[in-house]
Amino acid sequence: MSRVKLGDVAVEVRESTKQPEGMAIVGLEHLTPGDLQLSQWSEESENTFTKVFHQGQILFGRRRAYLKKAAVAPFDGVCSGDITVIAAKPERIHPRLLPFIIGDDRFFDYAMEKSAGSLSPRVKWAQLAEYEFDLPDTDKQHQLVDLLWAMERTKKAYQNLLAQTDELVKSQYFDDAVIGGDLCA
Repeated sequence: MSRVKLGDVAVEVRESTKQPEGMAIVGLEHLTPGDLQLSQWSEESENTFTKVFHQGQILFGRRRAYLKKAAVAPFDGVCSGDITVIAAKPERIHPRLLPFIIGDDRFFDYAMEKSAGSLSPRVKWAQLAEYEFDLPDTDKQHQLVDLLWAMERTKKAYQNLLAQTDELVKSQYFDDAVIGGDLCA
């Protein structure tokens, strides 16, 4: 295990386009706090975003880091300027491990500490690149990736089960209210 800086194992992607038409759009509102998987985006044709991201890169909400918004891009698209696009250096870190480094509470705490501004604090890549963490050797990284993504799938399945259970309880309450005559016509 070695101590590394984020800038040693990842880079900020600074690609842009002048013609974002037809590309999926991700704004800060599409990043769900604490969720590494992007599940929302827009496909509107009206768009002023020009920052390009590619599948597998990490979209980090650099504005208001305390909201803990970061997700892996499941496709190519464009995003808000308040999102930092981060890509792994595959020769240094397993690309599928990096989201767990970025999504860690310690990283968000560090990002909040380094943010500047009062109403809408933002953190710059230069500060994020200095974040230090312990990185295991390559073999261990592969093991961790499998384990961490299995845990993420389990967490998602559990959240889905809770949502379905909630809907079932709501529907049961509605059925009982209708059968019991509690609803007015």
